[in-house]
Amino acid sequence: MLVPALWLKVSIAFALALLAVYFLPGDGNSETPPTDTLLLVAVTIAFVTTVAIWLGLRFDLGFPTAVIVYTIGWNVLVVLAKFAFGPRGFYEVNQEVDIEVLLVSLEDPLGAVLGGALIFALYAGVYALIYFGFRGGVSKTPIVVGSLIVGAILLSAASGAFVLLLIPLFLAEGGFDYLHYVFTSSVSLVVGLMLAGAVTLAMLAFRSAAQQARVVGDAAILVSLFWVGLAFLAVYQALWVVYILVLTSIWPLKTVTPK
Repeated sequence: MLVPALWLKVSIAFALALLAVYFLPGDGNSETPPTDTLLLVAVTIAFVTTVAIWLGLRFDLGFPTAVIVYTIGWNVLVVLAKFAFGPRGFYEVNQEVDIEVLLVSLEDPLGAVLGGALIFALYAGVYALIYFGFRGGVSKTPIVVGSLIVGAILLSAASGAFVLLLIPLFLAEGGFDYLHYVFTSSVSLVVGLMLAGAVTLAMLAFRSAAQQARVVGDAAILVSLFWVGLAFLAVYQALWVVYILVLTSIWPLKTVTPK
């Protein structure tokens, strides 16, 4: 688990990022959120979380520079995908389909929470797979598993095939439409590449941490890194729920009439 000093840094980063997602979007003078607004929010979140990660991993947990850089790298890519390019594709797809989760609109707090919980489960699942691959030490097995994950993300971003794997996770057509934006919008390949890069950097972070753990004989090193990453994934998802509600309050979703 995380030490109290690191929890404090995570909490401060969350509070500052929460202010960013609430106040930076501005007004609704356009039909959809401007790209520069989305980038501003994403860069602000990336900055405050990067500072927290650096300080926490360096001074609270004592990780080497390589682990810190890799960890910051995958976090920044996740932030850009979730808060800049993701919402861009989200609104783009909304021009063609209604965006709902379990028949609840994402403009509704319940719909946003349901969507956020589902996406967090997907992110956390991949992250946990990487962690458990390295928990037994540095070997070829996690590299193979990680390579398969990266390949799947790249292929899915280009072809949309991954959508077929997601269908069983949804209980309504609206949920399918929601995540469908990743694979059909103009930014789909960019999002796919970012997620692939995030997976790769997370693998490198755990590989470096596993090497450190083997040298010093302390398996808790990997556990600490896992909880840091999971904590920030939870922070990003909580911020995303608020962000979606703020964006849709300023730029309401379009109601699409079935053809």
